[in-house]
Amino acid sequence: MKSSDNKIKPRVRLIIIKEGKILMSYVKDENFYFFIGGKMKYGETVEEACVREVIEECQANFILEKILYVRDYIKPEVDEHSLELYIKGDIDKFEEVEGVLDDEFDGNHWQTWVSINKLKSLDVRPKKLLNELIKDYKEGFKNQVSYLGEID
Repeated sequence: MKSSDNKIKPRVRLIIIKEGKILMSYVKDENFYFFIGGKMKYGETVEEACVREVIEECQANFILEKILYVRDYIKPEVDEHSLELYIKGDIDKFEEVEGVLDDEFDGNHWQTWVSINKLKSLDVRPKKLLNELIKDYKEGFKNQVSYLGEID
């Protein structure tokens, strides 16, 4: 691990589902999908981070429903240690969000709705979350927070 940083970064990852589709961020040059969200800022609550990330990435308003999962993401070889909170919520837009570019990534990332039924056929990261997410979706997300550990 590089001695320069050695800080744990809290991140929010958002699970927004409408009409059987989940909102994902697509990375064009690597052809994979991930859950929208990002790093929390100092002094920000979890809810404030979610609201800010949705405004930045979707130009929409976010309503927090519940925390679903907690994941460790530890990659010392690239000086990365994040604690990710996967949070279920809703936004006040649907079709308007499709194809919205994430300005932070020079046109390489955009938001897209993906059918829950097609998730397993795509490169979604973290892949090991999909079985639990799909099962929980079918059961109405009735469980309490699940600790996922360090998964890829």
